Amino acid sequence: MDKYTYNCNYCGSEYVPRRRHKQKYCSNSCRVSAFNLRNKRNKLNGSLPVVKKEKTLVKIDKMSWSGVGNAAIGTLATNLATNFLTKEENKPATKGDIQKLINNGYSKLVLIKNLPPRIDGARAYFDTHQQVLIYK
Repeated sequence: MDKYTYNCNYCGSEYVPRRRHKQKYCSNSCRVSAFNLRNKRNKLNGSLPVVKKEKTLVKIDKMSWSGVGNAAIGTLATNLATNFLTKEENKPATKGDIQKLINNGYSKLVLIKNLPPRIDGARAYFDTHQQVLIYK
């Protein structure tokens, strides 16, 4: 027997340690098995404290008129501040604004580049609103 051999704390076999005074087991499998055995013994003996969760009552908030009023006042104040502080050109367009543009004859003319000009020099454009070909 060599002077550097130790006995495994789990299986009892002799081994030469790779780390002096740190290694207690001959292999990783013995180390894991010893850990599992210790945990199993602790659970059976009850040495580990068992934590029991206490039941707590959950308070369910009910809707009240004061809460509804506070929410309405807060929303109104926010909308007024936003309208007051935002410039007119930075405000978003509404459906009514878009409908006014369409009804007032808003049309976008797109130059058609692959049609040659007429004899009088007028170029062909496509009106996206009326969806017709126009010469200007």
